Amino acid sequence: MIKKIIMAYLLIVSSVTYADTLKDQKEIESLAKSVMDLVAKGKFEEGIRLAKPYVVIPDHEIEGMINAYKMQAPAIEQRFGKSIGTELVTIEKSGDSLILLMYIQKFEKHAMRWRFYFYKPKNSWILSTFNTDDKIQLMFQTM
Repeated sequence: MIKKIIMAYLLIVSSVTYADTLKDQKEIESLAKSVMDLVAKGKFEEGIRLAKPYVVIPDHEIEGMINAYKMQAPAIEQRFGKSIGTELVTIEKSGDSLILLMYIQKFEKHAMRWRFYFYKPKNSWILSTFNTDDKIQLMFQTM
């Protein structure tokens, strides 16, 4: 029984900790742009699958994200209109080990923000996490 628990744990940990890596900021920007180009064309699943090898998020969470988006896509289009493109809004570095790329996905009536967080543990970069929401007001500093 304990051996089965240990094996299950190792399988979970290995799926989380071994992501493909990116060598520099140019590759980071290229990956995020490619994902966003697909998303803007309505190819959300293809975009997420493109990022999947580089992200430390477990496979079941990626699949859950894809399925949740498929269910929400009709409501998003009804509320915001059709996707009409993307725009890179900011690239922010924190020290030498963290980079945030923030995009907006532009719709006919609204925008959604996309954030890609990259982490450099040693000599290469991994996609630590990414997310999207429609809280564009959080993209501004208020006093």
